[in-house]
Amino acid sequence: MRPTEYVTVTFKGLGKKAKTFVMPFAVGKRMEGFIASNIKPAHAEKSIPARQVLPELADDTLRPAAILRGARYKAELTQKELADRLGIRQHHLSEMENAKRPIGKQMAKRLAEALDCDYRLFV
Repeated sequence: MRPTEYVTVTFKGLGKKAKTFVMPFAVGKRMEGFIASNIKPAHAEKSIPARQVLPELADDTLRPAAILRGARYKAELTQKELADRLGIRQHHLSEMENAKRPIGKQMAKRLAEALDCDYRLFV
């Protein structure tokens, strides 16, 4: 199934082009809560590291899984669609996205080709 609950978030800084992201609703709510509790109007232009907003990015064992899930969402693919492109079972892809199966270098290269990104994001 395609994810149906998502939000669109746009960020704009002084003198910078606005960037818009589509993300799962749960991640958007976490980000909204973080911003509401940590950004005061006087600090509205403060840069916040992604690892502070999304703690899984700070964990070396969870980061590749989170990046894989995000890259798949960005490509607007279901797990089944991506698994079919890679010639693997959907269950294996699910395990990779949930950090229950390691992503080796060869698989990282296949994922990078399918998702149009750098393979080093997944290792």
